[in-house]
Amino acid sequence: MIKGAFFGFLTTSGIALFICGCASNKPVTAQQANYPREQIDAHGIFLENCATCHGQDGRAKTFHGRMAGAQNLTDAKFQSDTSDEAIRDAIKTGPKAMPAFENKLSASEIEALVAYVRTLKATQ
Repeated sequence: MIKGAFFGFLTTSGIALFICGCASNKPVTAQQANYPREQIDAHGIFLENCATCHGQDGRAKTFHGRMAGAQNLTDAKFQSDTSDEAIRDAIKTGPKAMPAFENKLSASEIEALVAYVRTLKATQ
């Protein structure tokens, strides 16, 4: 019985650490919260908040990305079938294992990230 409870604790702790690792508030994010969308370093915000799971290149080939089933943002089908509104909603509400960023990023940071995600189209 102790063994099962300990495993449950480790699983719960691991999930909490995993989610916290993906949703940290970093310096660029805090610094640019009041910037207009055009002045935001979306690449920097992506690196601080998204790259842990989606990877620096958006392909989701990271440990966290594989564990969470993160979306490959460079996938042609994703890019063509997903609207800007759907990307915005995903950033705000966090589907599946992705944390919600609505209270962590400003509206202009979220808009800049939507535009940045569109730059990640695969070049093949």
